[in-house]
Amino acid sequence: MTPTEVRKLISLAEHGKIRDMAIYAQTCRKLDGLQAQIDGVRADKQEHDLSRGGDLNALARWERWTEAEITKLQSQHQEIEAEKETTRLVALRSVAKVQALEILLKKALKEEILINRRRAEQNGQPPDA
Repeated sequence: MTPTEVRKLISLAEHGKIRDMAIYAQTCRKLDGLQAQIDGVRADKQEHDLSRGGDLNALARWERWTEAEITKLQSQHQEIEAEKETTRLVALRSVAKVQALEILLKKALKEEILINRRRAEQNGQPPDA
């Protein structure tokens, strides 16, 4: 494979890497936002104490709602956590592809130099002319 061909592949792999890293970052932001929501509902729940008085039925309904909301958000959090791991692995694979192609480029450049030196010697010119 020539260095030019490898450079084209590196360019394509870089685009894929950037895309996959952006998807991973987006998933991380989504996870952080969901965690902030969970923390907010928990904080609201801590602020409201059933012993203060007031309408106990309303407070009990609100308490059940907060528990249900926290459970729902935690379920979503677990799903997004799994999605985050998947996107992390995809991004990692993309980074590895770019690194592998860079190694191939170095090998291709070395091979090209050797070929050019051999040609120069065959044509009676100095090796690095």
